[in-house]
Amino acid sequence: MQNEPITLYRAYNLAMAANCTPKLDQLLAADFTLTHMTGLVQSKAEWLAQIRNGQMHYFDSDEKQVQVAPTSDGWQVTGRNVVTAEIHGGTRIAWPLETVMQLKRSAGQLRISQAVVTTYER
Repeated sequence: MQNEPITLYRAYNLAMAANCTPKLDQLLAADFTLTHMTGLVQSKAEWLAQIRNGQMHYFDSDEKQVQVAPTSDGWQVTGRNVVTAEIHGGTRIAWPLETVMQLKRSAGQLRISQAVVTTYER
């Protein structure tokens, strides 16, 4: 059963690295929130709009580690990836990011309901 959360986590990272907002839209719950490493919390609509307009541009997501734990209503996935991106017109940087995701089932489909991103020491 742990394969499904890991598959969803990896699909999210692939779609993000490809800036594929239609795929991200499918993977994310309607009430999804993303907490960036700066502490900024964005709704699904806000984040996807920033990807579409190029404010957030991703190039690569290199998985280093992933762990899965069941919760009372789904799964928690904690992953470490080195994510290369240009944010708000800045320089392309490879950040070591730890993402803690909450996954819940909606209408029979496992969806990402929340992602909280922080940096980690390599």
